[in-house]
Amino acid sequence: MRNIFLNLMLCTLLFPGIALTLEDKELTDVLTGFEARRDAMLKEQVANPYPADGVWRYADFALAALFRNERVGDANDAILKICREFPIDDQYHWHINLLHRIYFLFHRESKFFPGRLTPEAEAALLERFWNTAREGCKIEYADPERTWWIWGSENHGAMRWSGFWGTAQILSKAPDYRDRKYSDGTPVAEMAAAWNRFYRRYARERVGKGMLVENGSGYTKYTLQGWYNMADFAEDEILQKRMKMLLDLFWADWAIEQLDAVRGGGKHRIYTGRTSTQGEFSQGRGLAWFYFDLGTPKSQHPSLMCGATSAYRPPLCVVDMALDVEGRGTYEYISRRPGLNLLPKPEGADDDTYVLRPDYGGILRYTYCTPDFVIGASMVEVRPQTDWSNISSQNRWDGVIFAGHPDSRIFVQSLKPKKGSVYNTHWSVQNKGALIVQKLKTHKGARGFRIWFSGDLKRTEESGWTFAEAKSAYAAVRVARGGTRWEPDTPEQHREETDKTDDGMWLACEDEYSPIIIEAARKTDFRDCDEFKTAIKKNQLSLKDAVLQYTGMGDAGTLTLYTDWTKPPEMNGKAIDFRPKMVYDSPFIQSEWDSGVVVLQKDTRRVVLDFNEE
Repeated sequence: MRNIFLNLMLCTLLFPGIALTLEDKELTDVLTGFEARRDAMLKEQVANPYPADGVWRYADFALAALFRNERVGDANDAILKICREFPIDDQYHWHINLLHRIYFLFHRESKFFPGRLTPEAEAALLERFWNTAREGCKIEYADPERTWWIWGSENHGAMRWSGFWGTAQILSKAPDYRDRKYSDGTPVAEMAAAWNRFYRRYARERVGKGMLVENGSGYTKYTLQGWYNMADFAEDEILQKRMKMLLDLFWADWAIEQLDAVRGGGKHRIYTGRTSTQGEFSQGRGLAWFYFDLGTPKSQHPSLMCGATSAYRPPLCVVDMALDVEGRGTYEYISRRPGLNLLPKPEGADDDTYVLRPDYGGILRYTYCTPDFVIGASMVEVRPQTDWSNISSQNRWDGVIFAGHPDSRIFVQSLKPKKGSVYNTHWSVQNKGALIVQKLKTHKGARGFRIWFSGDLKRTEESGWTFAEAKSAYAAVRVARGGTRWEPDTPEQHREETDKTDDGMWLACEDEYSPIIIEAARKTDFRDCDEFKTAIKKNQLSLKDAVLQYTGMGDAGTLTLYTDWTKPPEMNGKAIDFRPKMVYDSPFIQSEWDSGVVVLQKDTRRVVLDFNEE
């Protein structure tokens, strides 16, 4: 893959302005390298299983060893150890998809690698599956009208529900179990069919209405486990096709917002500390290495094992999006995402169950992408915290990432309380490279408001602005009201006090409700940093009678934010439309809200994902 990038860079230098495209063979070679990269990770997983102990350790080892067809006896012993020595508790959903994958791939009648499981290990797994589902799995959970009912959190619920799907499919084929009934009286075969119907509808609903709630979060790697299992093992052909297409959309959505395998744009459930400040924890970074040779090499994290051993591969169109950062150029990506609660909460919904509005998600994600930086935000209306699901409003992250280093970034954040997280912290308005963010008074738990500057950025302060220089981009930050002070990063500001601190600095606002302006630009648009500074200082900025107006550079236009939270933000005098016609709108991903049809396109490569086909 390095040769691809070197050739692109050389040609760009020699022939500026010439659009270059990657040939099919170049993309196929990278994608074909998946097997070698996977095998390198699995070899390490067999030799030094990760983590050091617990169910995950033995499941990871067993899956890797059986996949490589080595130390098969030890792998079967590891499965027996899981089934005999680790009790079934309320955390079983963390492991169930991995155990299902082991069974699907290696049981005696498997279509993949039959017979690598011993009869004893196979029987132990079947018993385990039955004992984890017979009481907890109920037919009402598989109601297709409840695909926006979420247990626990999005990733927890996804693991548990896909676990119920996998268990039902497996038991419906097992002679000793297929005639049994769950505790609610539902026959196994009926339960299996119900979960197939549920996930057909789930895929159609998710693609039509913004996909994930935990958007941009590292937690999605747990959600994806079940998607991979259905894409590989579903015998319902419609379900299998839809889950593969859903993965296509997920990876396209990821690809067009990433630089150096670090996802930009607005994100949710991004905790304080290293999760916020370091690119290593960015969504998709581990799995991306297998597909695109980007990101974290040879990650053995248990949540990645389903994807790493899956037969799923993204289409060349998506591989092209991920690899050809220069060819993607500069563009906007506007999308609608789920996040609002359905109120009042329906009868029958437990306290630990979120029920999201299926008609309106409430979040307009705006991302401005260039080869040198990606800046973005989740734009929201001013609403009480109770309107939002916690999994949507928790630890939102808005800001800019820069090419050249995975940690290079500027973003806004509040300090967390001593216990818990922050919710519904801020709102924003953005166009092109200009972004305004302000803390909300309807927040929960947020202390103060500040801006992170990563340690690689060269900072200077002039005329009320803080300027930053990255490898190939400039940025400017202005706290519109009140003073500021610089603060170092400390363990107290992190999610865990044991987290190491980073080299960057925080610019803290003395007025925690002051709006913050962030503007980013490519270095190629200016002779030098001084010219960028001059351009920024010329931009019109006023804050009068609680109305902030800022005119950004180029065609960014005039952004208006009502700092008393009385009106929605405006772009060139027009209120932000939180319900645009398109659910995904970029040069590379196009889909109308709830149409169920998505078009992926990069240059001449085009893929149509139709979730309405039966």
